[in-house]
Amino acid sequence: MAEMEVLGIKEYSNEYSKNDERVISFKLNEELIGIDIKKIVKITKKLDITPVPKTEKFILGVINLRGNIVPVVDLKKMLDLSEEKQEEQKFILVIDSELGNIGLMVDEIEGANTIELNEIQPAPINAIGIDSKYITGVVMAKDEESGEKRLLILLDIDKLFSNEEKNSEET
Repeated sequence: MAEMEVLGIKEYSNEYSKNDERVISFKLNEELIGIDIKKIVKITKKLDITPVPKTEKFILGVINLRGNIVPVVDLKKMLDLSEEKQEEQKFILVIDSELGNIGLMVDEIEGANTIELNEIQPAPINAIGIDSKYITGVVMAKDEESGEKRLLILLDIDKLFSNEEKNSEET
């Protein structure tokens, strides 16, 4: 590694990483959503979810993940996305948020994408059905299989699951 540092490669690689971001992309209905990969703790197939009475309509219950109790949220209900063709949600993305670890129930995992920060555009207002305050931006992502470009919505987990947001809903 010392040789690379002498050649200036380390500086270049650090500069490169400042200009791009890795996201995990997944589907909710037909929408392609992305979350910063640094926020992801685990991706798992759907586990047994234990319902919890008297919770919000979008909380499906809790799962036991390596001895930790993790609440699971139906992201479609939380974001008020229409329940088009109700597919069986198959995956849980466990994320690290201000409120602790939270499981997000999603339809399908698409994969990891690297996006350049300068390609991120502001979210179109109400054009995609998700409140724009929860979106950091949108980007045209290339589909690995078909080569087609698709709109990737970048979700702001920090705003979606923050103590501030929770307190404003309670008042």
